[in-house]
This record gives sequence, C-alpha cells and structure tokens, in this order.
Amino acid sequence: MPFSDPEFRTDLERMLVYHGWSRNKYLDLFERLPWKVLTRRRGSTFESIRNVHLHVLQVYAWWLVHFFGQRRLEWMLKLPRSPTSVRELRRMNRAIDSAVQRVARRLGPDDFDRKRIPPRVAGHEKEVSNWRITPREVLWHLIEEDFLHHGEILCMLWQDDIEPPYTGVWWFEYDHDPERHRDLWYSDPKGPRPSPGGYVAPARKPPRRRPSRGRPSR
Repeated sequence: MPFSDPEFRTDLERMLVYHGWSRNKYLDLFERLPWKVLTRRRGSTFESIRNVHLHVLQVYAWWLVHFFGQRRLEWMLKLPRSPTSVRELRRMNRAIDSAVQRVARRLGPDDFDRKRIPPRVAGHEKEVSNWRITPREVLWHLIEEDFLHHGEILCMLWQDDIEPPYTGVWWFEYDHDPERHRDLWYSDPKGPRPSPGGYVAPARKPPRRRPSRGRPSR
C-alpha cells in the first residue's frame, strides 16, 4: 500500500518511514505465527520476539515524549502489562509512526542540529546537565534501535526455522511509489517476489542405516 506522501525532504525522514514500513512487515508475519512462538524465552536481550519488538516501540515512545514533547504517547511508557496480541503491537506501531513522521516534518533545516539539554535519566541528573544532543542524533539513534533489534528478531525466527519477511529497500521503494518504480523487477509478474516470511519446511534427512544384526564372526 503506497504512502500518501511520496516525497521526503531528507534521507533521515525517508529512513524513519522505511522502518515503519519494515516493522509492519514483521507484524504481518507475527499475525501468522502462534503466540507462544512470539513469547518464548530465548535468552536474547529482552528474552522473546514480542519483548524485543516492544522494546523498540518503547524506545521510540520515550524519546518522542521526553525530547520532542509528544505527550500523547505517554501511555506506552506506563503499560500495565505486556501486550497479549499482535493487534496491540500494531496499535502501538501506528501511534509511533504517526508521531515520528509528525516530528520529522515539523523540524526545519536549522532545527536538526540545534543542540538541546537531553531528558533527565534517573541516576545521571548531574551528568545530563552538561550534555547537549541534537534532534538529528536522537532520530538516528531510533533508526539504530530498529536496525539492531530487528536483526536480533530475524535470528530468533531462524531458531524456529521461520523465514523472516523480506524488507529490502527495493520492495519499500516499490510499495511506496509503484508508478515511479514501474520498471523495477518487482513490477514484473514473472520476476521473483520478495518473501513475506513464514515457516520453512525442514530439510529431510536421509534415514539412518540400522546396524546389521547378523551373527558375529568367530
């Protein structure tokens, strides 16, 4: 489904929209998987696929609330429990996408690198008073979180022989603006299609040969 606005002022804004698109591809896959697969403890940074995905969304929410003043996302930082369905994760994802695009489009050319005092973090109040960071640095940090932790999710899916969704930039460009990319190989019905992800049938192993039970030689 193409986005309503096909143009971006900066590559940073384009990257933020790309990650929103990519997270939706993962959520599409999550909807087809058993919930126990998403919540299984795997020894990762936040134990489960659900928890790692949730962490990414809450990192976005924390910076959008405390650094960019998007107070409407405060509810994500005060969840009474972890989400119990993909529908809840998707609701959070929509709210994050809307807020981050609103922030990125509101910033003028001179705003991206205007230094600010960062939000106070418990236990670091004294140090924070001497720090200065820019909106550009914060937004790239959010992009970094997406890259890092969705690579982690990809590896956790492989643990269960689940093919992760293909989230290559060409598919994003084609989904985003198919008319402008009508000469891309994705538009060719005979060409290879990017995988939406899913279970991969395990390779069949050849049957083990049973040892002979003939009489032992004397």
